[in-house]
Amino acid sequence: MKKALLLLAVASPLLGCGKRGDPRPPLPRTPQPVGELAVAQRGDKLEMSLTTPRTSTGGERLAVLEVEFLYAPSGGDFAKVAEKIVQRAAPGERLTESLPLPTAGTTMRFSARARSRGEPSALAPVISLSVESPPPPPTALVARPQSGGITLRWTPAPLPEPTPAPIPTPSPAATPSPSPGSSPAPGTSPSPRPSPTPKPRLSGAFVYRRAASEAYSRPLTAVPVPTGNTTVDDASIRFGESRCYVVRTVLSADPLIESRDSEEVCVEFKDAFPPAAPTGVAVLARETALEVSWSPSSEEDLALYRVYRASKGVTPAPVAELPATETTFLDKTAPRGNVFYYTVTAVDKEGNESAPSKPMEAQLR
Repeated sequence: MKKALLLLAVASPLLGCGKRGDPRPPLPRTPQPVGELAVAQRGDKLEMSLTTPRTSTGGERLAVLEVEFLYAPSGGDFAKVAEKIVQRAAPGERLTESLPLPTAGTTMRFSARARSRGEPSALAPVISLSVESPPPPPTALVARPQSGGITLRWTPAPLPEPTPAPIPTPSPAATPSPSPGSSPAPGTSPSPRPSPTPKPRLSGAFVYRRAASEAYSRPLTAVPVPTGNTTVDDASIRFGESRCYVVRTVLSADPLIESRDSEEVCVEFKDAFPPAAPTGVAVLARETALEVSWSPSSEEDLALYRVYRASKGVTPAPVAELPATETTFLDKTAPRGNVFYYTVTAVDKEGNESAPSKPMEAQLR
């Protein structure tokens, strides 16, 4: 009996003990770096924008963050001389911050980082921008409704002539380049490599659109409307919608350097455009009536057709209204022996009526 109790006492710790691995370290709580950091010169402001991170470097979802916008003029250790503006934001939020425009010719540097529960993210790469004198905005912006949308037209602002590039100093006669693998002749230096050609700047104008309850954000076009072109179409608007527009002069698209807003123009896009006239109208004489037929209309908002009848020298008068699904009409009221002229019009849901179709002559004998 004592031997059985002893075996049980030895085995019991083994029965209650499961194998456990080493404890895992806690997930890193450091936020991911901010994303899409951009700097733009808009009128008399410098605008910084970014997207806040959603997770930590360990994949943990973040709560409310603090975001530090950092900025400093050129020169000196950026981390030591930069000033900062702090905003609170939600993860994944798009943030903007504006500064007064420094003197033209000043080169500014910008960066940003996020903080979560005191843990700072890595600093975003530093961006530089050389401040330019703000260009004047365009004038005389007009928004005209057309059947396919809104056509916008403006007058470009006169810009100062660009400063001519300095004439380079003539270089001495070029020394023949040594053959590959050979050394330059004593007392000579290798020929200098030509400087890379600067990338041309995209300039012109950007058109911005907003709904009544929104703010202006992205321009209508991905690149500026070229200088010399002063119109753009907004085909995305729908009947019954209201939109407001401004246009800005663009000196550079990357980095963005543009004027302040032009005068704002707002417009309500109403359907005041008649449908196309029906086609394929034909009239056939039957035993006791004249049958008028036509090709179906492709108008999306078609409501009905109107059939008109006239005798020579008399104004056409409507004799029938038919739903949009019908494309024939049997006129049983036409007197025998008279010559009549039939036309058909299309009417949309707003009551806009098309021009009449080509008149077709018929007679019931």
